[in-house]
Amino acid sequence: MSLFRLFTIIVSNLTNSLELMETTPHIGFTIKTLSHRIGRNLGQQLRLGHDSTSTAVRSHILGYFAHHEKETVLQSELQQHLLIRRSTMTNILCGMEGEGLITREDCLTDKRQKQVRLTAKAKELCNEHLKLVNEFEASLRSCLTDEELHQFFTITEKLNHQLDTEL
Repeated sequence: MSLFRLFTIIVSNLTNSLELMETTPHIGFTIKTLSHRIGRNLGQQLRLGHDSTSTAVRSHILGYFAHHEKETVLQSELQQHLLIRRSTMTNILCGMEGEGLITREDCLTDKRQKQVRLTAKAKELCNEHLKLVNEFEASLRSCLTDEELHQFFTITEKLNHQLDTEL
């Protein structure tokens, strides 16, 4: 088989694969895109009228403290809750520490762990962020019927279960 013929076959197969990709929606890509857009839009809402560099992830961290009514939380606990890597969590918390939103201290019982504590400045932001997040959630829900919401959560639960069993 000539090199030209082999190249033609490869290009043809790639073209067919690309055409299939363009016409067939992909679950993972769709969810990733939606997640990215939600994070970006929520981050924009949180930053409106503020000089801070708040992001959706930082808001989730503030919300975690508010919902669990804890004074301190282990960094690893936040990391597990947000499903992010240790290095990513460290970078996020360093930024929050630099803005005066949190303090980090060595854990008394395990020196490998860091305890995270909200500052007074962060506590003031908690209620404001919670209000904005609730408004954002309401706007997302507003375009779906109750039945569609039920289907959405049923499907995402199935996908989460599938991902848990594959690991």
